[in-house]
Amino acid sequence: MKLIVAIVNYNDSNRVLNELSAHNFGVTKLTTTGGFLRNGNRTFLIGAEDDRVQQALDILKEKC
Repeated sequence: MKLIVAIVNYNDSNRVLNELSAHNFGVTKLTTTGGFLRNGNRTFLIGAEDDRVQQALDILKEKC
């Protein structure tokens, strides 16, 4: 089991959450602010079995 920590732009966060949930990934969503422009972000904590890590990363790349 691996833990993926992904900081996602607020505008992309619903698409990411819906897609990860549709593929039965365990996801915890945190609302965060910070960084260079102080933009609103969502931090996702994603639990993935070792053989499904690449699938989760592909979803993140596709939806962000």
